[in-house]
This record gives sequence, structure tokens and C-alpha cells, in this order.
Amino acid sequence: MSIQRALKIHNQDKWTWLYIAFIILFVSFLFGLTIAVFIPGDDKIMITGFSYIFVYMFVMGVTGFSQTFAYAMGMSVRRTDYWMSMAIMGLRSSLLFTIIFVFLALIENWTNGWGNQLIFFHFPYLNDGNIFKQFIVYFMGFANFFFLGLLISIFAKRYTLKGLLILGLAFLFSITLAVLLITYFEVWMDLFQWFVQHTAFQLSIWFIPLTLFYMTASFLIIRKTAV
Repeated sequence: MSIQRALKIHNQDKWTWLYIAFIILFVSFLFGLTIAVFIPGDDKIMITGFSYIFVYMFVMGVTGFSQTFAYAMGMSVRRTDYWMSMAIMGLRSSLLFTIIFVFLALIENWTNGWGNQLIFFHFPYLNDGNIFKQFIVYFMGFANFFFLGLLISIFAKRYTLKGLLILGLAFLFSITLAVLLITYFEVWMDLFQWFVQHTAFQLSIWFIPLTLFYMTASFLIIRKTAV
């Protein structure tokens, strides 16, 4: 099956899909731990370790497509199968990083910040719920960022830089209009209170329709994307 050939292409690039992310995470954690060791005091030191992987998943969605699409088409892989292979890789990576973060968050909590008051994996608010809720929060976050990057990359390939520029301008216009309306009707405080009243788990549920939209849109666009 062509989907297996596509997966083989991705699996050969373990540096991009795994090793680089682990190196980034390890170096950033080591940096944070060093700061915690050499800075005296009882105050907790907070470094958002999850943000590095969120950004990396977005980058993987963008570069994973741009680096392998033409090659996969040359290997006679169907566009549908290629998209499926990208989706599998993205979901698999999201699952792997989620397991790692939840597991290390438990250890960090048990060891009181690795014995140095460091907050790197067990982040306030995001890790307030039970293990299942923490799992959903991180998994949906990683998956959302990956498929957003994939959609942008496929959209840019299909509609070129001009189409991407138009999309970007339309997005900025929508954001600007939303800010003006919120300011005009003075609902900033209501919006802030709405976020405060919801847990990270409850907010992460909103990622589900967004992620499904990114997946559906990227799937429909790639079917008509030229090499």
C-alpha cells in the first residue's frame, strides 16, 4: 500500500520527528535546572517546557509536508495516502510527547520541582486536573499545533505565496475587527472572566473542532495540490 511507503519515508527521518525535539527539550530543561540550582531562595522558578514542543509540533506540520511531498509523489504515493501518513505521524508524535510530559510532570510534582523548586513539566493550571485531563490538555494542544502547521503548508503549496498572503491579511483583518467590536461593546472583562471560570481541560475541548477543521481543510486542499 502507498500509505506504507509514505510512512517509511517519514520513519527514516528520525532526527526530524524525534531526536531534535528531545534535544531541544533536554537542553531547555537542563538550562532551567541549572538556573534553579544556582539561584538561591524558596521562590519557585517557572520555565514553560511545553511551549517548546508546541512550537516544534507546528514547525513539524509545516516542514514535514514541504520536505517530503514532492518525493512521495515521485514514489507514486497517492495524495490521500500521503495525507494519512502525515496525520498518523502527527498524532503519533502528539501521543508520544503527551505521555512524556504527563509522566515527567508526575515526577516533578513528587520531587518538589526536582528538589529545586523548578516548574518545567508540572505547570500550574494546565496540570490541575487528574492524569486523564492532563493527557487531553497536552494531546489536543500538540495535535492542534501540528495540523495547523500542516494546513498552512499545504495551503501555501496549493495557492502559492500570493494565496497565503491573502489568507494572512484576511486573518489579521478578522482579528482587528474582533478587537474593535470587543472594545466597542466593552466585553473584555466578561471575556476574561469566561476564561477564568473554565479549566484547562474544558478549554482544550474547544481544540477538538479546530483540529478537525484543520484536518478536513488540509485533506481537501491536498487532493488538488500540484507537485
